[in-house]
Amino acid sequence: MTQPAHPPVTTQQFKSKPVAAALALFAGALGAHRLYLGLRLWWLYPLCIPLFVMALQFRNWYQHPTFFVGMLPILIAMAEAIFLALTPDEKWDARFNPNSTRQSDNRWPPVLVAIAGLMIGTTLLMITLVLMFQTYFEAQGLSLG
Repeated sequence: MTQPAHPPVTTQQFKSKPVAAALALFAGALGAHRLYLGLRLWWLYPLCIPLFVMALQFRNWYQHPTFFVGMLPILIAMAEAIFLALTPDEKWDARFNPNSTRQSDNRWPPVLVAIAGLMIGTTLLMITLVLMFQTYFEAQGLSLG
């Protein structure tokens, strides 16, 4: 007689959307949100941190190319914070909590994280673009003023 096959019992931890979005907002450059969600390639984000350290060696560190490459994971994390925060609860549960008996019922916390992500991300993006164009025009010998 063969025993009936039982599906393996998985004790998957419930993934909170506000927590994931806040991790992306405040520690996204370290890949904390991707590690929390169990996503692969989370370790790529911290690889860009040494670029900031390299850029600090120069006099105008904010105009060095390593600074601009180092800003990429920060800006990407801000966009991911907004994306995670604005994902509908049904899609969130289907992707990150498929076997959970709990269902997400998020109201204002993800919206507030998305607002903060928009404000901080837009500010950082504008600063990065201004510095990048200033560096480019100064390298070309053109004056902005």
